[in-house]
Amino acid sequence: MMKHKVWQRLKRQAYFFSIKSYIFLFVATIASISALYAQVISLPKAILKTIPSTLIDPDNTFTLGLEVPLPKRWSVQQEIGWGHNSFNVYSYEREQYPNRQTWRVRSQIRYYFNDMSSPNGSFFAALEYFHKNVMTDQLQAVGRDCNSWGGCAYFEEVAVRTRRLVSAGHFKLGYVLITQKKMTIEIYAGLGVRGLRVKNNVDATSLNLL
Repeated sequence: MMKHKVWQRLKRQAYFFSIKSYIFLFVATIASISALYAQVISLPKAILKTIPSTLIDPDNTFTLGLEVPLPKRWSVQQEIGWGHNSFNVYSYEREQYPNRQTWRVRSQIRYYFNDMSSPNGSFFAALEYFHKNVMTDQLQAVGRDCNSWGGCAYFEEVAVRTRRLVSAGHFKLGYVLITQKKMTIEIYAGLGVRGLRVKNNVDATSLNLL
């Protein structure tokens, strides 16, 4: 009888041990699957970006960008920025050009060499078009009825708006990483060609004295 009770007790212990083992394996499996899924970063439908470096540019702007991933590792990105010299970080710029504002636009197409959602990030190549319009309003002494030799009939102080227009094409190589907190870290470098035009609202027969 004693041996039978000991045997029954051992069977119950073995049974409970098996149950605990199964529960442990089940929990461990679920935890492993959860950890695996936590490493996979889902690719967002759109990525909103800010470009802090444009705030410390002499032609300062607050710039936002939106990148939209496309199939087969392609994406398109559009940036737009606006700034006024009243919040320029350089005191000389604020004092010299208090009524200057800047618009900048950048359109870009990218190809990623790996999936953007990869935990290790991805390198990319990009082509873009860039345009910047810097508008400066100043009171200036302007000569009227000027001849080809530089002589003017008279001078007057008028409000002159000068536009500095920059157009450019760039090729870039870069690296982007999407973190677990759905933040994007991006670095790049590239080469490009730029063109500059300067014009104002003064007619051709006048002479600006800057």
